[in-house]
Amino acid sequence: MIRIYTTKNIKHKVESVINDFRTNDIHEICEKLGITVLRHNLGRVKGFLQYYENADHYLIHVNENFYCEKLVIAHELGHFFLHKNVNTFKIANCSVVLENKLEHQANVFASEILLTDKMLTDALPEIENMTHRQIASFFQLPLFVIEHKVSQLRLLSRTREFSIPHYLVQYA
Repeated sequence: MIRIYTTKNIKHKVESVINDFRTNDIHEICEKLGITVLRHNLGRVKGFLQYYENADHYLIHVNENFYCEKLVIAHELGHFFLHKNVNTFKIANCSVVLENKLEHQANVFASEILLTDKMLTDALPEIENMTHRQIASFFQLPLFVIEHKVSQLRLLSRTREFSIPHYLVQYA
């Protein structure tokens, strides 16, 4: 059975992973899990997760020509934590809608692990007047990661400037 995760479920899963591994560093998480990251020229493919059943070993293959390696690794870790028991080959050949849903879930996982709520709220004084593109550059992440986090946290006012949510304001 395929579990369909909500954004909230994925956020909780990421929080659990960060608590379990005591880090959101994707390279450290891969190392602790024994997942090998390999860099290749994969053409138009950004990356993929591979499982060797005989050796009980996972590999993440990353396109060495893609500009944001950490996004690919985080995305593939999303598949590992959310979908590792799913036969993705079968899904890819049967359901485009389901495949797109799984890809979206892995992107949400990547967004949440690469840019935690704490990282974003800690940076608010520096980024409060920045555009989404400037914030993406600040964190060295793709724009869709910032857009996901901002919409998820509802940090923007109508003027597209950051406004600090009432629950983040500390009272003396």
